[in-house]
Parts: sequence; structure tokens; C-alpha cells
Amino acid sequence: MDYTKNFGSLINQLRKQNNLSQKTVADRIIDISMLSKIEHGERQIQSHMITTIAELFNLDAKKLHIEYLATRIKDEYGNSPHFKESIKKCLTT
Repeated sequence: MDYTKNFGSLINQLRKQNNLSQKTVADRIIDISMLSKIEHGERQIQSHMITTIAELFNLDAKKLHIEYLATRIKDEYGNSPHFKESIKKCLTT
């Protein structure tokens, strides 16, 4: 899963469903140029944006954070030969 495109698509979809302009959303999160790049999958959202995005679109911030972290971890390390064992170790320490 490419969270860069998925989170960008999610923001784009929610923005349009709520009839919000890019400027309106960008004013709450970042600048309009960066938002456009995020929506087009050219840039990544950053973890500090998650809470604001959740509040702006009335989403569950905890669930959105979990999805963000899980997707980033899997995208970054999912193909590593010892990925599952590493995750298990993290959870037991």
C-alpha cells in the first residue's frame, strides 16, 4: 500500500465531499502548494497533520493515526526478511 497516494486521495475525496477548497483545507494544515502535492501523491503527509485532518473531517484521530503508522511501517519495512519477527519483538518489549 502506498500511503502517500492513499492519504492524499483520502484528503482529496473528503475535501470534495465537504465542498471545501484546497485553500480552506491548506489554511488548517499546510500551504496550498504542499496540499496539492499531497493530494496528487507527490508528497507525504506528516504525522503532526493527522490530528488536524481528523478534526477537519470529523474522523477518529486514533484510527487515522494507527492506519498512518501501520501503513508507513509496512511500506518502509514490509519486504524485510525479518519484518514479522521484528514487529513481534517490538510488541513484547
